[in-house]
Parts: sequence; structure tokens; C-alpha cells
Amino acid sequence: MSIEGFITSVIILFSPVEQMTIVERVWHGAVLTDKAIIKTEEGTWGSSGEEELNTIIKDIILKQGGLK
Repeated sequence: MSIEGFITSVIILFSPVEQMTIVERVWHGAVLTDKAIIKTEEGTWGSSGEEELNTIIKDIILKQGGLK
């Protein structure tokens, strides 16, 4: 899971959505927590952060150049 996906998941988890039931919110929260625990145990937050930063920079460059 990328850092961007993690942040998006947290925002979605706390956003007011009427269609999402409490059970779905609890389930999404449990899945998100599990993924965060796995990344912490594996110690891969640093490499994910570097990869995510490189992707963000690449996307900015492509958007500025009109290629994306």
C-alpha cells in the first residue's frame, strides 16, 4: 500500500458518507490498521515514502510538460 493510498483511506474513513454503514466503516478501519501494522513490522515505510515521492515528482513534471 502506498502512502498516498493510506492517506486517502484515512480521509475516506472519516468522511461523512450516508451510504456507508457503521459495519463497513469498522471493516475499512480494520483493514487499514492491518496494512499499517504490516508495513511497520516489515519496516517498509521508508522505501514506500521514497517511491511515493518519486512518483509525485514524476507526475508533477509530466503535468507541467503537458504530457499527462
